[in-house]
Amino acid sequence: MTRDLPEGWLSAADVKELSRLAKGRTVLELGAYKGRSTVVLSEHAKYVISVDRHRGVNYPEDTFPDYMTAVRELANVAIVVSDFQSFVPYVTGVDLVFIDGDHDYDSVLRDINLAISISAQMVALHDWDFAEVREAAETVFRRDPSSIGGSVASFTNMGNELPRR
Repeated sequence: MTRDLPEGWLSAADVKELSRLAKGRTVLELGAYKGRSTVVLSEHAKYVISVDRHRGVNYPEDTFPDYMTAVRELANVAIVVSDFQSFVPYVTGVDLVFIDGDHDYDSVLRDINLAISISAQMVALHDWDFAEVREAAETVFRRDPSSIGGSVASFTNMGNELPRR
């Protein structure tokens, strides 16, 4: 089981699903808050690229010091302080994109399209229970998730390309 986790909103069911999805994969994490999901991903993924600007809409304080305390010793994590749209176009070789940034419809839609633009094999979204997260995913994927565990929903290409907008 995962060691003590930093503050965050992943439930035990979310941790279990995220652990399963990340196993052996190269993961791009979009949104890290104080590092809870980063720690979970690092314990199961081959490598994690964690991107966050560490000043969010719903948490205006600087989360970077707490994040660094949680993740600085994780050898398989690259830490990137940036907005997603400035950094993601430079990423290649990612198997899974885990999206947990801003949760309004437009932001989720943008983040899904960023994931698709780099040809990720799988896209997972946290907070599937938020209506705007589901609506943005439905706009792009036009199908039910491949799996849902806790509030983490994932979409895989199942041998076909993910849709392009």
